[in-house]
Amino acid sequence: MDYPHTLAYLEDLETKGFKLTLHNIQELVDHFPYDLGQIKFIQVAGTNGKGSTCHFITSILQAAGFNVGLFISPHLQDIRERITVNGTWISKTDFAESVTRVMELGEDLASRDIIDHLPSFFEHLFLAALDYFSHRQVQVAVLEVGLGGRLDATSTLTPNLAVITTISRDHTRLLGKRIRDIAAEKAGIIKHRVPVVSGCGTRSAANRIIGAIAQKKKAPFFNVFDTHNRLASEDLDTAYGCTYTTAIDRYAFRVFLNGRHQVKNACTAVKAIEVLNNRNGFFRVSTEAIRQGIEENFVPGRIEVFPLTPPVILDGSHNVQSVEALVRFLEEKKKKDLTLLFGVLKDKQYRKMFSLLLPYARQIVLTEPPFARRALEAGKLVRLCSDKNVTVIKNPALALQAARQFKAEILVTGSLYLAGEIRNIIHHGGQDGCR
Repeated sequence: MDYPHTLAYLEDLETKGFKLTLHNIQELVDHFPYDLGQIKFIQVAGTNGKGSTCHFITSILQAAGFNVGLFISPHLQDIRERITVNGTWISKTDFAESVTRVMELGEDLASRDIIDHLPSFFEHLFLAALDYFSHRQVQVAVLEVGLGGRLDATSTLTPNLAVITTISRDHTRLLGKRIRDIAAEKAGIIKHRVPVVSGCGTRSAANRIIGAIAQKKKAPFFNVFDTHNRLASEDLDTAYGCTYTTAIDRYAFRVFLNGRHQVKNACTAVKAIEVLNNRNGFFRVSTEAIRQGIEENFVPGRIEVFPLTPPVILDGSHNVQSVEALVRFLEEKKKKDLTLLFGVLKDKQYRKMFSLLLPYARQIVLTEPPFARRALEAGKLVRLCSDKNVTVIKNPALALQAARQFKAEILVTGSLYLAGEIRNIIHHGGQDGCR
C-alpha cells in the first residue's frame, strides 16, 4: 500500500473497534519475523504523565548516545508521531511499508486459523512500530501503554523495565470505577522478576496494589518518591530548577516544560534510568546525559504557550487529574480572565473538568473535538456557566476565530484531539491533512 491507502486502511480499522484480549496480538508477536531480543524495552503505563515520562526517558537515552525508538498513543497532529527513532517521525514511505507488512502477516495467520481476526487499529500501529524499530536496529524502545496495561498490546512483550506513573479515574467503563481496580489493571504490565518503578504516592491505595503485585511476581519495586528519594524544586520563571536526591546519586537539572507536575514526570524518568543503570548487563547513563536529556525534552500539547496575538495556551488535559495539574499552573502563573476554548469527549467527567476551569475564564467558547463518535455536544455545558459570556461553535477552526475576537489570552483544553486540531490550525491553517 502507498501512504494514502495506508491511512484509509487504518481509518477503516479504527471504526471497527477492538477486543480486550491478548490472544491474537500474542500470536502475531510470536510469529514476528525479526529477533526482538536485540532490543531493550521500557514499558510505561499510568493514567496521566505516561506520555511525558516516555519523552523524558527517550530524550535522556538519546543524550547518552543510544539509538532509541519511541511508540506513543494517541497522536496530536499526525499519525506518524506515534512512531519515532531518535526524535524523528517515521517517514510516509516507511510507515506504509511497515503497516503493509503487518497487514500481510495478519492475513497469513488468519488464513491458517492461527488468529481468529485481523489486528485492530492499535495493534497494527504497535506492530508497525516493532517492524520499523527492527529495521532501524534501535537499541532501546520506549513503549507507552495505550489503555490499562494488563490487556494492552504492548504487554505481549517482556520489558526490561516497567514504569507506572500515576493512577486516577479514567476509562472507568473498561478499567473499573475503583482506584484499586484501575491500579490492578495498570499493574498488569508487571512481569516476573522485571523491575517496576512507581510514581504513585507511597501512602496511596494504588501504590499498595502495585507493590503487592510486584512482590507476588518477585519484581524489584522502586518508588520515585519516598524517604530515600527526595525532590527539591524552585520556579525559575522560564523553568523549574530541580535537585532529585536518591540513595544512590544526586541529580540536578532544569525542566522547561510548563507545569510543576512535569517535574515529577522528569523524576520518574530519572528513577527509571537509575534502576537500569544499576542492573547487571545494562547500560550506563551519566548524570550529565540525564541533565541534558531532561533539559532538551519537549512534548507538544502539554501546557504549550504560543506567543500570538492574543497568546494561546494549548493543553491536552482530558480528565480530572490532568485538569487539576493545569489549574495549578494557572494559579502559579496568576492567569485569570482568560478566554476558555473547551471541547471534550462525552465519556469523560466533563462537568467536574469544566467547573475546575470556570474561575479562570471571563468568556467561554464551547466547541467539539474532531472525533464525532465520542465528542460531547458543544451546547451541553452552557447551563453550567450562567454568569459568563458563552459562545457555542461546533467547528474548532471557527471557534478559535471567535475566541480571538475577545483579545484576551486563550486557553484551549478538554481533549487531546482538540489540542491537536488547534495546534494544526495554528501551524498550518488546518490544511495539511494529517488527520
